[in-house]
Amino acid sequence: MFAYPLGLLALLAVPGVIALHLYRRRFEPRQASGLFLWQVEDRQPVAGRKREPLVRSVSFWCELLAALALALAFSGPRSSCSASEAEHLVVVLDSSASLGALVEGREVRERAVELVQERIAALPRGSRVTIVRSGPRPMLVAGPAAFPSEARDRLAEWKPLAARHDLQPALALGLELSGGGRVVVVSDHFEPESFPQTVELVSVGEPVDNWAIVHAVRSREARADSAPVEKAFLSIASYARAPKELTLVVTSSGTEILRRKVAVGARDRAHLSFELPAGTGLIEVQIDADALALDNSVLLVPPSPRTLALHSTLDDEWNRALGLSAPGEPNLERWLALVPQSTAAGSLENAHLALSKGAELGRASWNLAFEPLGAARKDLIGPFLAERGHRALQGVTLEGLVWSVDPELVLPGAPLVSAGNLALLTEERGGGRVLWHINLDPLRSSLQRSPDWPILLANLAELRREELPGPARTNVHVGESLNYRPGAEATRVERKDDSAPLLYKLTGPLGKPEQREREVAALEQVVVDGLEEPGLYELSFGPERVAQFALSFADAAESDLSTALAGRREATLGNANVESALSWIEVLLLALTAAALILDWFVLRTTAARLPGVS
Repeated sequence: MFAYPLGLLALLAVPGVIALHLYRRRFEPRQASGLFLWQVEDRQPVAGRKREPLVRSVSFWCELLAALALALAFSGPRSSCSASEAEHLVVVLDSSASLGALVEGREVRERAVELVQERIAALPRGSRVTIVRSGPRPMLVAGPAAFPSEARDRLAEWKPLAARHDLQPALALGLELSGGGRVVVVSDHFEPESFPQTVELVSVGEPVDNWAIVHAVRSREARADSAPVEKAFLSIASYARAPKELTLVVTSSGTEILRRKVAVGARDRAHLSFELPAGTGLIEVQIDADALALDNSVLLVPPSPRTLALHSTLDDEWNRALGLSAPGEPNLERWLALVPQSTAAGSLENAHLALSKGAELGRASWNLAFEPLGAARKDLIGPFLAERGHRALQGVTLEGLVWSVDPELVLPGAPLVSAGNLALLTEERGGGRVLWHINLDPLRSSLQRSPDWPILLANLAELRREELPGPARTNVHVGESLNYRPGAEATRVERKDDSAPLLYKLTGPLGKPEQREREVAALEQVVVDGLEEPGLYELSFGPERVAQFALSFADAAESDLSTALAGRREATLGNANVESALSWIEVLLLALTAAALILDWFVLRTTAARLPGVS
């Protein structure tokens, strides 16, 4: 049988070779004094239009054999016994970090790699391998349809570092590439009910005790005496069957700054916090070693100083009515206490967020504008219709309060809070700024005396803070994105086209073999997703370092190794069959073609060497 029957058209080269040997060029007769100077074997015919007797020389048979063998090779001949031998092995690897756990002195990852290596070694000759790595965005480790040797090399480089995620997107990619054949899922959790019967599930996990740092935050706060202080907040979880006393060690620049014993109950959590000395830079927090080293330490860099400047153009009566200050207190004292890392702006021009009667915009300010009210009043007691998905209203219930409004006032913008057809709070965006309009009489309403009011003010402040230059957070966990909003460095660059992105460079994890550099484009902000290697990362713009990020692994679900389990479920399908790139017959025919051409060249070269004046 032939894989490519149209390749047999190349057999037309065979009559072509014969025709070249039948038809010769006709020369003009020349008179000579004697024929003893020419011999029959010295005659070198040249192709032309005159037909002559066929000279069956060695060169002729070599050319004929080469044309025939090459034409047959083009047609893709297959033997009946080898046509269906080659297979396509498709493997989905669970890249969850729990596969890096040590069980009996060996990583679970090594068991997974050995299993896949054995499957590759058992494949028939000419087979292909596709390996898909799971994650928030599935990726190919090898393939599609890679050679087995390539798949083995790429498999050795695979590292499971991802936080807990769904395997279904990776499985969907594997099924798409399998050509209707079997897909093998390799994991450390045996959950056959989560996969169709056409999928083979192999789990290499084993339950083991583990404990982990599952939450770590570093923040800048103010003491009661208003002095700034930095604190670290940690949550340590135990997934062991018995209580455990752990040793917590905090170091900075190789110097130990804290050592503390932490008692954690069986399958329980412990929460702790501690102050950091002034000027402390990068710190590393470590607990006792266990089965999974990845979750035993975290890095924390100092938080970025993103101080929010607040201002109010309201009169003292309204400031007191809104709870921003009290008699005898400095203006906005209570608002500043409510919003961390905030300061009073000296003027509207220097404010980031301002409260005002009507829209009064400074150079960079966002506004909560209390629109001028008419003489009419209406007291509303709800229920109120709120845009619950909006971040400004997170945690706001609007229950049990009186909202006094001017019923004739129409607010511009998109409604966030309404009572029937009357908008009470709206949002208007434009030019990179946000203007919130509110229909409220604070002298009659109870909104400002309810728990919802400080929550609303804090939400608006944090929305504004996110738009300030600098990193949104300097300490992030695996699975989260790094976000940075360009600052002064962007304004120093002259660009012919404002729509052209700025190019930043992200380097990291610093000091590790996996360290690498990548360019990141930014228009409004820099966003980097998909980082899995914990460590310290540096963002720079040209020669200037603009931010540092600490990426740590902290995932409670992934650190729980008590649910890991070994198991296997066969699939109802086998591997898909694939056509080998070259069958043994094709290889033989190509070798025969090469041998015939080499022999033809050798014969012609030898004949030419015997003729005087011919080269």
